[in-house]
Amino acid sequence: MHDLGFHALLFLVSTTVIVAVSCMFSEPEDAAALRLFPRRLARFLIGSAIVLGVMLALEHTLAAVS
Repeated sequence: MHDLGFHALLFLVSTTVIVAVSCMFSEPEDAAALRLFPRRLARFLIGSAIVLGVMLALEHTLAAVS
């Protein structure tokens, strides 16, 4: 788990940029895009956490050596 905090920070920064750009392209009005941003960011982070959990569960069950 070397540099876990740094990699989590990089993931959060890149996620924030991706979600912000997608909000700005999907909504013609800036105010509406800013209102949608926190919800979209939360949905993306929760979805990513679910994918991480499934991957870790599969690694633990299917790729176990012992």
